[in-house]
Amino acid sequence: MISTKQVRFSLLIFLFSLSTNLVAQPDLESLLDDSDDEDELVTSTFKSTRLILAHTTRSIKENNLDVRITHRFDDILGPAGGIHSFFGLDYVADVRIAFEYGVTDRIDIGFGRSKGASKVKENLDGFVKLHLLRQTLSNKMPVSLSVLLNSSVSIMQASTDSTSIAFFEKPAHRLSYVTQVIVARKFSDRLSLMLLPTYVHRNFVEFDDENGFIALGAGGRIKLTKRTAIVADYFYILSDLRQTNKNVYFNPLGIGFEIETGGHVFHMNFSNSRGIIENQYLPYTTSSWLSGEFRLGFNISRMFAL
Repeated sequence: MISTKQVRFSLLIFLFSLSTNLVAQPDLESLLDDSDDEDELVTSTFKSTRLILAHTTRSIKENNLDVRITHRFDDILGPAGGIHSFFGLDYVADVRIAFEYGVTDRIDIGFGRSKGASKVKENLDGFVKLHLLRQTLSNKMPVSLSVLLNSSVSIMQASTDSTSIAFFEKPAHRLSYVTQVIVARKFSDRLSLMLLPTYVHRNFVEFDDENGFIALGAGGRIKLTKRTAIVADYFYILSDLRQTNKNVYFNPLGIGFEIETGGHVFHMNFSNSRGIIENQYLPYTTSSWLSGEFRLGFNISRMFAL
């Protein structure tokens, strides 16, 4: 009988093979060379470096600084929602302030601080995003491809309960990591889609959880007008331990409305995820859309040329 781990591994190999086949012919070195003026790059696949939860293949121009504020309120409906919490607006589930910088047109770095929406709080996160391939109008390169390398550390006071996930017996227990490949294509002036195979690793987990797991994300943008669009993203968690005796976890889903106003990109959205960074929303989403446990949130991006 084929094991679950074999199925996950086979799926991951398939996804990477698919992205490789999409970008095959010609060789990588020639594709990374922008000297061919005839291969004009496709622009505005996405208007921001994020949709709702997920990163995109959008790069930050060299020497530009993206200042980001991301906010999640609490449940609109469900046991914690309703009129007595003003449909979640009385409380903050998570908030993140970040600074992200374009080292070159193909390399982004970022640093952020988030409140944290799980038992692991007060998170400092940093990432490097490499934009390896870019879609061209000639279709010589049919997709854009980026790689995200992310790490997060909790600076909260360690718990004295040895059974807690926040016990942090060793400094390394505070760390978690995310590796993600983002494959995107702009199919028309109005439609862009992306696929995000992802691996998450946490150095310390509860006894009935696993340190590492695979997730498959998908996202899209449908342009409505010159400055507005509908955006959505979703992650399917490939793990047998998402439902245990202690916890029931759900796949994160976000749906939102995008407005571009010059140097700002504003996303008003609804998601069942309380957490903002991958290290939070992928392993720790405990809210269900079907139970009304979704919340209003917003992403604000302001770009500065330095």
